[in-house]
Amino acid sequence: MFSDISKALVILIFLAFSLFLIFKKIFKIRFSYDSYLNYLWTFSLIFAVSEGVSFEIATWILAFLCFMALREYFTLVDIRLQDRWSIFGAYLSIPFMIILIQFDYYGIFIIAIPVYAFLGIPFLVTLGGKEIKGTLLSIGIIDLGLFLLVYCVGHIGYLLLFSTWWAIMLVLNVAICDLIAILIKKSKDHRWRNVLIQYFVSAPIIVILTLAISYWTKIPWLHCIFLGLLIPALAAIGRHTIRYIEKDIGISSDQLRPGRGQVIDNLRSLLYVAPVVFHYLRYFSMRSDAF
Repeated sequence: MFSDISKALVILIFLAFSLFLIFKKIFKIRFSYDSYLNYLWTFSLIFAVSEGVSFEIATWILAFLCFMALREYFTLVDIRLQDRWSIFGAYLSIPFMIILIQFDYYGIFIIAIPVYAFLGIPFLVTLGGKEIKGTLLSIGIIDLGLFLLVYCVGHIGYLLLFSTWWAIMLVLNVAICDLIAILIKKSKDHRWRNVLIQYFVSAPIIVILTLAISYWTKIPWLHCIFLGLLIPALAAIGRHTIRYIEKDIGISSDQLRPGRGQVIDNLRSLLYVAPVVFHYLRYFSMRSDAF
């Protein structure tokens, strides 16, 4: 009974969100962050498909999102033509990661990219051509993109394997943190003061929300409080760190569009949150009967 209600609620949220976007498009209503709404819709689609159709199909949709983010990254970074084999290897890591998630090969998943892919990419870089200059830079650029935009995002797929509501909790909380950051960013206070204000405004809201949906997530109240305090901090760290990378590769916040940083910018707050929250929940869920 609980499972059926849970599925119906997730699908209902997706349908309501879809109708809102259709209504907005028909009446040509525009918001400053339309791309972010589309990004949230993509995750609502993943959750609805996971609950109502197939977990495997949902993870392949997530794989496509990883591919779009990685492709956007490679179009923006200064990389050599001869690095095409290593770029191909990075793309090939995506389906392998998804298969590991689907078969619950946690031990291999956790080291596949940070160990084996990171060892393989430098070798593939050396196969591309005879030009040696820039090799170290190419290895670093490719490995960083693979780690952040595939491996870190992939943890959301593993959260889906444990519980769709865990993934919903994660994405919803990060979206609220982003909304608060957008609203506070308009003030003229010092940057670090803004970051602190964002955290102390976000934290109680995230704690309350995480507790409110604990009926669906089955996360004990003590862990809900801790996650409510942890997620805003990780989201702020992710935004701050990825923003520096965006500036370095020429992504301008006032000129975002598909292929020019839009996907990466939408994902940036998730990149630190997803792996940390996943490992936290997995660790305690496997060692406690309360989950």
